Amino acid sequence: MAASAGILSGFLFGRRQPQHSCEVQLTCAQEELAGKLCEIVGKSNVSSNVTMRGSRLGKGTALAVVKPGSLKEAIAVLTACSAAEVAVLPQGANTSLTGGSVPRGECDRPTVIINMRRLNKILPIGADASQVLCFAGAGIFELQRELQTQYNRDSHSVLGSIFLNPSVAAGVSYGSGGTQIRKGPAFTNRALFCRVAKGGKVELIDTLGLKVQGDDVVSFLESATKLVPYDLDPKCKREASWPNYRQHLVKLDNSVSRYNADTSGVECNRSEGKVLILATLHDTYPMPRKDKVIWASCRDFETAQALKRQVCISSPDCMAKSCEYINREVHDAVDQAGRILIKMIEVLGMTRLEPLWNLKLFIESVPLPFATIICDKFLWWFNGILPKSLPPELQKLTQEYDHHMLMEFAEYTTGELETLMSRLKKFQDSQPAGAVCFHVCADGSERLRATLFRFAVAPAFRTYCIGLGQQGLSIDYALPKNFTQYPDLPPQYPIFKRLVYSHFGCNVYHEDFVFDNAIDVHEAKMAIKKAIERVGGKLPAEHGHGTEYAAPADMQQRWQLSDPTNTMNPGVGGTSYNKGYV
Repeated sequence: MAASAGILSGFLFGRRQPQHSCEVQLTCAQEELAGKLCEIVGKSNVSSNVTMRGSRLGKGTALAVVKPGSLKEAIAVLTACSAAEVAVLPQGANTSLTGGSVPRGECDRPTVIINMRRLNKILPIGADASQVLCFAGAGIFELQRELQTQYNRDSHSVLGSIFLNPSVAAGVSYGSGGTQIRKGPAFTNRALFCRVAKGGKVELIDTLGLKVQGDDVVSFLESATKLVPYDLDPKCKREASWPNYRQHLVKLDNSVSRYNADTSGVECNRSEGKVLILATLHDTYPMPRKDKVIWASCRDFETAQALKRQVCISSPDCMAKSCEYINREVHDAVDQAGRILIKMIEVLGMTRLEPLWNLKLFIESVPLPFATIICDKFLWWFNGILPKSLPPELQKLTQEYDHHMLMEFAEYTTGELETLMSRLKKFQDSQPAGAVCFHVCADGSERLRATLFRFAVAPAFRTYCIGLGQQGLSIDYALPKNFTQYPDLPPQYPIFKRLVYSHFGCNVYHEDFVFDNAIDVHEAKMAIKKAIERVGGKLPAEHGHGTEYAAPADMQQRWQLSDPTNTMNPGVGGTSYNKGYV
């Protein structure tokens, strides 16, 4: 599902990106398609000739946007679209960062977007909800809230963009990783999805591992209000999460922990919209008995790396729940451009922010001068009227230190939290005086404000660049687990600001660069990409190739086998935009 995308996503502020148009003569079947879609899902769930913009990149016009309300409707919609020989783009929350969830003009056919958001059923399995089955449009925030409040369980994925409630299926489609270093990236070998086979026939692929199988599984799931372990086939041994991820993570070799071009698992994993995901089954996780959120500040990056290794990921049996990193430039950007966003989440809560985010995207899509920047200009101008977001104790640390880690230590087994805290204190004692200092968040307010500060980095960066009147570039990559430095970057592209933040335990990095307007950002982006690959890095690592980056040959081959007619999300990852890839 092409819903939330984007690492190594380049985006420009202050220059209009070139837009492509594609005048396609509609066939009779394509002209009649909107009417057929209305018959399937109802007129209120079909919109025609919709122009859509991605959160950071991409803009195009869809022949139709259709919102199925059931699994059967989704299959019927895909069948009708395939018969009309249109391009099909599955979509979740449209948080696209690399253009992967919006139409693009280079395609040789009109595009129909199948938005799966109405398919939001969540079916915990059994009284303990040790597993959960989610329809494609279920949001990860909704899933987390239901599991925690009703079952005292934790969901499979917690992303930095969780406040936008991206869909569960999008996480699988992109292999999103998030902050939870114990769990690994979004992954399952138990899924229900459709693919368009040769000749345009829509095939239903069922690897869910239920006792009810084949075409009957659709009717069964449509009517189900709950699932019990008896509904699962005991012979099915397929994984519902990434196997042995913790053991893989703590083995500090020259491999990377996770990346988007990994071809492991059934074909819906990292499919980037080349199949239509209907439902997925996932493991859930116990909630800790107690936990602590710690902000640690270090004099240099080497000390932060050593702290991570010796404290957070020294053993697969006793490791941090999360371990995030930001440098001083990140702190300064969020402080200067993210206070309003943090306060809005703090006051309104996560779920009420999504409509405001969609309103911002709508305003930016209006074809008027300055529409694309007016919202961020407002956020920049009024940022200073609010007090600083971090608690005073953490503000003091950010003034004295350049490198910061936000860690969560949790008690899953007896003594685990005490062991982690003991490791941290032992590490601090082993360092020169003042090399590392940490603060344990004292209450819920401190925890929330520290966590929101980290999560606000990506949206604040756009505001930061527009406020400065400079160009911005965001990239995202995985470094080898034994690599402990920032990659050296090509000197011919001077960088005004280099913002580095990381899912540190996994050695997966986000970097945001501010360039002078005279720099060719695309050239700089390609040069930076090569520099990262020279040290063994992989990119993208979390949010997909989108329309920005060519996927490796084995990944492209996998997509082409899944979608031989190139009906689904044509052009993704450097593949052809044309029917049949010709």
